[in-house]
Amino acid sequence: MTPDYKTGEQALDAAIRAYPWMDFHLVAYDEVSLIVRGTLDLSYGYQLQIEFGDVGYLDCPMTWRTATDAQVFSKVDPVTLRDDARERFFDGNGGEVFRFAVEGVHRPWFAHVVAARMRFFAAAHGEYLSWSDQAGAFDSRCRAGWEG
Repeated sequence: MTPDYKTGEQALDAAIRAYPWMDFHLVAYDEVSLIVRGTLDLSYGYQLQIEFGDVGYLDCPMTWRTATDAQVFSKVDPVTLRDDARERFFDGNGGEVFRFAVEGVHRPWFAHVVAARMRFFAAAHGEYLSWSDQAGAFDSRCRAGWEG
């Protein structure tokens, strides 16, 4: 399968919110690329794959659950961040601040990824992609600027 990649935080948020909840798993990370997969049921596969390129900062758990009755994914204007967060997120790097809502044990909170690029693809609604599919997502396309 050749993935039909999409971009844009509103499109990704809509894809996530098409489901009653979403569990996220950080499945791959190297020095500049990050892959997060979203699923309703880990044992069946996944519905979403989100790829970040030129990652400069990462603040998230390895796995987390999110309710989808409100906005889940967004891009944050750095001007709106507290000074300490802005300094931490952009210490020696740049990019966009992407944010996931996390359904925490004690209260909701946010996971953050600072990256130059984000793209995603999704399974047809109601279907699952195999965890072994797209195992080569860290192939030359991802590392070489996401051509083709």
